[in-house]
Amino acid sequence: MQIKYGNADVTQLAIMNCMENNIIIIPNDATTLEYLFGPTSNSSISVNGIHYNHDIFIDFTTSEVYAEYPCHVNQPKIVVLIICHYSDMNMMMLEQLRNNIYKKHKVQYYIVASRFSETNPNSIELDDDIIFVNQKETYFNILNKTLKAMEYIDNILKLEYDFMIRTNVSTVINVPQLLKEMANLPKQNISIGGNKMQINWICPAYGINDNRYNGRWFVQGTSIIFSKDVCQDILKNQHKIEKKIVDDISLFMYLANFNPIAYESVNKYAVSFYECSESLDQLYLIPKNYAFYRNKSETMRDEDIIRMRFLCTNLQS
Repeated sequence: MQIKYGNADVTQLAIMNCMENNIIIIPNDATTLEYLFGPTSNSSISVNGIHYNHDIFIDFTTSEVYAEYPCHVNQPKIVVLIICHYSDMNMMMLEQLRNNIYKKHKVQYYIVASRFSETNPNSIELDDDIIFVNQKETYFNILNKTLKAMEYIDNILKLEYDFMIRTNVSTVINVPQLLKEMANLPKQNISIGGNKMQINWICPAYGINDNRYNGRWFVQGTSIIFSKDVCQDILKNQHKIEKKIVDDISLFMYLANFNPIAYESVNKYAVSFYECSESLDQLYLIPKNYAFYRNKSETMRDEDIIRMRFLCTNLQS
């Protein structure tokens, strides 16, 4: 690989000074280039004879040149659980997520739904990319559905992963952006996410009947990220998890009580989250540099499908 600054070869020492995680970062800025490589009458950069007029990122091991920081560097292995209620509306959304997000970016993913049968009460079945948990679809059964799917991933499928992401059918993940934001996360003691909230309310519908949880943090189920060791800790100690609280809160209250090191990470690290509120004629206003996009209105679900299609086809780089 030959890197030239103007007409002069860039020295090995200068290259090392631009290196981060085996990526050579060369900005398209004359002042910075002069500081890095010295004065020259021609401040152009070329790699193997090809000139560039923008920031470049060079993979030192392969000599590949990129216009953006390549997300494969330090890229964590993820598995995504999409928790959903099995319905025609949700299946239309899932088809967008399948084809334009997860399959496109070769992400390990599984849809998790309930399917009740009295003849086989404790069964868990895998049908293509859907994990069916044998139970009735209720609000508080979402926790059991989540835990059973986590067990299936670890104990039956035995998937290799660094992080498990718990999301839902109304959330779109911008995979390249998410992997970029997760690249430098520690791979242990992580319980973080996009939409972080602090409990300051009483809500019997969620199982919050008094003030005992006030001031504690949790991540909404749209965008939870657990490192593998945290997943294993949760599965090992399911008997300690409060089953009469809605699932995202109950998981974080368990960590607050029994795994404080992992729980503290919720306020140390973050990934970006965007709540979509744009009308259909203003979808172009949605920014493209977030990791998670929440797409759910309470009444206009038909519009959510259109917005989902836009997000799935316009946000992926």
